[in-house]
Amino acid sequence: MGGETNGVIPRLPVVARPPALQPRVGLEADSHLDKTPPRATKGLDLVKAGWAYNCMECHKLFPARWHYEDRPFNEHKEILLEHGNNRFCLNCHHPVNRSAFVDYDGSEIAESDVVLLCAKCHGTIHRDWKAGVHGRQNGFWNAGLGEKTRLRCIQCHDPHSPRFKPLHPLAPLRYPPRAANPPPAGAPSHEAPGPTPLTHPKP
Repeated sequence: MGGETNGVIPRLPVVARPPALQPRVGLEADSHLDKTPPRATKGLDLVKAGWAYNCMECHKLFPARWHYEDRPFNEHKEILLEHGNNRFCLNCHHPVNRSAFVDYDGSEIAESDVVLLCAKCHGTIHRDWKAGVHGRQNGFWNAGLGEKTRLRCIQCHDPHSPRFKPLHPLAPLRYPPRAANPPPAGAPSHEAPGPTPLTHPKP
């Protein structure tokens, strides 16, 4: 133990989505907490007209293409590829088995291990994710009380365009909360008495 991995990257327990019933987190009731992933994970299957198709059902019929712009069919036209230098599908998708991702050495990364794919380029974020600093965990911090689950990268980030859309701030309040109902003119002041600019004694 002691942090030794013998050169093997540990496979961290991940779930496709948080279980419906979460363990208590120290509150009498935590039903008010939202535990659903921020985005639906599509996975590597294509769902069309109510049918699910495996990637290779179509991709075995034509050769792999590096360029994202020259797709011959309409199945992936909705994908907006804005992921830094990853301008090509085969930077992440395996060129032979499209039902898997690709590692640096050309080996396959299973769909269930998508976190390892992201860790190829985002090492420091992956480190923070393992430490529980980045992303979101559900369950117990104390492992002796129960298990904890964590969301995978693609459950929060769109893998093709991972940057979050900017949030637009709300308009400020018209009055600060304490001045929402200002006292009428001539009402006694609650401020401490003291010299004012008009009555300040001369030195």
